[in-house]
Amino acid sequence: MSVTQATPGFAGEGILGRLRLLLPDLPESTRLTAQRILDDPHSAVAGTINDLAEGAGTSTGAVSRLCRALGLDGYPSLRVSVLTEAGSTPYGSWNADISREIGADDSLADVARTLQAVQARAVHTTLAGLDLDAVATAAAAIGGARRVNVYAVSGSAVMARELELRLSRIGIPCWTYADVHDGLVAAAQLREGDVAIALSYSGETDETLDMLACARDHGALTVAITAGHRSRLADLADHVLVTVAEATTFRDGPLASRHSELAVVEMLYLAVGQHDYDRTVQMLAETARAVRPRRPERRTRTARPHPR
Repeated sequence: MSVTQATPGFAGEGILGRLRLLLPDLPESTRLTAQRILDDPHSAVAGTINDLAEGAGTSTGAVSRLCRALGLDGYPSLRVSVLTEAGSTPYGSWNADISREIGADDSLADVARTLQAVQARAVHTTLAGLDLDAVATAAAAIGGARRVNVYAVSGSAVMARELELRLSRIGIPCWTYADVHDGLVAAAQLREGDVAIALSYSGETDETLDMLACARDHGALTVAITAGHRSRLADLADHVLVTVAEATTFRDGPLASRHSELAVVEMLYLAVGQHDYDRTVQMLAETARAVRPRRPERRTRTARPHPR
């Protein structure tokens, strides 16, 4: 299994991005400590280790465990890393100036600023932490596959359909399955050289797990797009592309993950397109030519001769 690296050796992201990536899988007290830092980096580490623990409602032990999870030798290193990054990157203003909570009396301008910040931050963190080797390997397999199946249910099925539309446009034989019965039938027909992709925010959706497991059992290369990089879905997949969600009021977990999932879908599509560049260019031109007569503006111009 190839998984996005979430260690201090990961060069694509700073301390706050690593915190956000680790957050879903941290024990409760350590997670609360990390969340306190993410909510307001400057004030969280402005004081002592005791101040951080008190502000998070945890303990100094939880702070120390968080430092170890990040590969840091103690609170001083954590403090320096957070303050340095918060003062020199977009994370600083995003975290210090914009709350992720939306109140009943907030203006729509404030809501727009919050939405802009959390969505931009989620996409940034997701792409910065993406396992590009896994993307390249999956893209090469997709480009040469006899058949590509994409499995997802509920909200993630929207992103699965988006991936199908994009891949089909450039000549990739791709089908999406949101119904577990249909998906299992399709998965049982896969073989070595085919590709199965599953999308799930949690990585624990039973229907999606069943479909991907069946595809794997029949020899397909398996890819997971999920925020649960230690989930059962991640364990099933040959390659894992990790998304990072940014929740706000009214937009928890799965609802907040859509832009991150779309960013990974876009990246995978572009990598497939690059893999066979000439075919991609040709198919985009041919498909555009095929649908051009169906565009409403063209039909309107045709039906209404230019006045003399």
